[in-house]
Formats: sequence, structure tokens, C-alpha cells
Amino acid sequence: MFDPRDIEARVEVYLLYKGEVILDHKLAEVLKLIEKKGSILAACRSLGIPYSRIWERIVKAERVLGIKLVEAKRGGKGGGGTVLTPEAKNILKIYYEALSKVRPCASLLGRTPTIEKPSPELAVIGSHDPVLEHIIGILRSRGLKDIEVQWVGSLGGLASIILGEADIAGVHLFDYNTKTYNIPFIEKFLLKNEVALVKGYERELVFAMKPTLDLNDIHEIVNGLASGRLTLANRIKGAGTRVYLDYILKSYGIDSRNVKGYETEYRTHFDVASAVAMGKADICLTLRHIAHLYSLKTIHVTWEPYDFIVPLSKLNKHSVKLFFNTLKEAKSIIEKFIGYKVSKNIGEVIYT
Repeated sequence: MFDPRDIEARVEVYLLYKGEVILDHKLAEVLKLIEKKGSILAACRSLGIPYSRIWERIVKAERVLGIKLVEAKRGGKGGGGTVLTPEAKNILKIYYEALSKVRPCASLLGRTPTIEKPSPELAVIGSHDPVLEHIIGILRSRGLKDIEVQWVGSLGGLASIILGEADIAGVHLFDYNTKTYNIPFIEKFLLKNEVALVKGYERELVFAMKPTLDLNDIHEIVNGLASGRLTLANRIKGAGTRVYLDYILKSYGIDSRNVKGYETEYRTHFDVASAVAMGKADICLTLRHIAHLYSLKTIHVTWEPYDFIVPLSKLNKHSVKLFFNTLKEAKSIIEKFIGYKVSKNIGEVIYT
């Protein structure tokens, strides 16, 4: 039954830059905790906020401002950490000065309680993958309960390794110049001799569409995207699948700004396939496994390696060793997933 006494008032303070919101109370609280704890992940766990959501907020604010808000600190606890840049500290100061001006109304600002939580036993951050979800499930059934899993894309996973946030990052980053995966990005970000690349498995990448859509090859799909006849369901910035889509568009001389739906972002492969199945988009680049689950028509694009980046300092961590032992043991399970292939050296270090 409606009771007007249950109505609450809330006040919010925003900082805008050129008309776009860059900071609100939630992100300000996270930044304060990052400075205190030296970790985005620790800050998010303390506030009960998904890491992936805050990661996207930080990345968006950095893009709008054209500056970095967080950066890696080498040599901290666990081999590194995350600190605020001087610019971020200044923006935080501006926010709290603005907040003080609206007191006592600021007392109405909804606050998220801070709960001290220990670091997770295992932090897996990176590109979304259904097989990896299954592996995580096996680990939890074996007693490894506190596992932090966040889908922020391959580039986000790599950045999390650099910032000291992740124990393991799942990646499938395609390099335009060498036409190879993952290793060029380790070298580009000066991580050689600091991280190990561990062999994962291969996944079949496809264009997926409703069965009623009369498209028979990649050329027809690309022409449909270029002309605006087809609407795309796209992945988030930093996703390896999006990187490969950009490569396809570039190879056909297509400006992504002219592709209908390009700026509409979906977090996971399930999300893009669902968007196509529900008629919100005509086409998506996704995994054959996911397309099969949604009964979508597929056109083969490529086989890609999905590997794992691990800091050398964490290779002997109990939970990390358990992860890769489980990965090796799950070889026969992985092969049952449609659109997956497994090599003999799965779970082995292939580059340092």
C-alpha cells in the first residue's frame, strides 16, 4: 500500500565538461578509495559496485577530458598498483568544493556504505567468453569461492594487468600490422619479461543474423553495413571482437561512423546475439557457439586464439595454478562446445 512516508529525497552533484558528465558522487567515492587502497578493484568491492561499470565510467571520462585519471604505480604491493593522476586529484577537489556549496542539502545525497572486503582469491578480468565462464564454475565447485570476474574487453583486461588489478586477463587482440594476436600488444605496452602469455583455445568468429536474412557472404554483409541497409549490434570499446570488426571495415575502406548501430555498445557476446534475435539489430560479429544458442544464421569469419595474460609475479599463486590446472583438465569439455578447438599445449606458457 502506498505510504507517502516512504518517499525519500536525494540530491546529486555532477561535474560536466563540455556538456558531458564526467563525475558524480558514486565515481567520486570510487576515486577517493582508489587513492586510499591503490586499487580500482578493491574500491569497487568496498562499495559493492561492479568493477566493469566503474571501469567504463573511468574510460569514458578520460576520453571526454583527453587526460588520464588513473595510472599504474610500479613496484607496489603484489608488483604494482593504481594511483590517481594529479589531474584526477584536482577534479576530485573541484567536485567536493562544489558539494560543500550545496550543504545542508548535501546531507540528502544517497551514500553507498563502505564495507572492508579482502582481495579476491582470484581476479579474472578481460574479454567475455562462455568457456571461461564454465571454467570459473568448475573452480567454484572445487572450493575457490571468492573469484572476481569482470568483462571489460581484451584491452580492458590488458590495462587491468598493467594496473595490477587482475591475476589473469583473457584476451584475443588482433594486430593489424602483423596479422597476429596478443604478443604484439604485450610488446607494445612494454610488458615483455613482466607477464606470461598462456595458451588457451581457439574460437570461431562469425557474422550472425536471423535465418530469414538473405545474406550469403562477408562481402554482402559489409556492403549492407556500408549502405546503411543493415544495423549492427556492436561490442564495447576495447573488446577484441570490436578490434577485429574494425579491421574488417578498414580492409573494405569503410568509415565506421557511417555504419548504423556502430556506436550502440553491448557488453557480452550474449548481449549482441540477443539484440539480433530480438530484432534490435540485423547483424553482429560474435562466436559460433553463441549464435547457435540463439538459432541465428552464421557466416564464418575466422578462427581466433583466446589466450591468457598473467603477471610473472602471480604465476605461482595458488589460485592461478589451480586455474590453469583446471583449464588443462577441461580439454575434453571445451571440445564439446560448438565453435571451439583445443591445442595440445593448452595451459602452457607460450611467451614471456
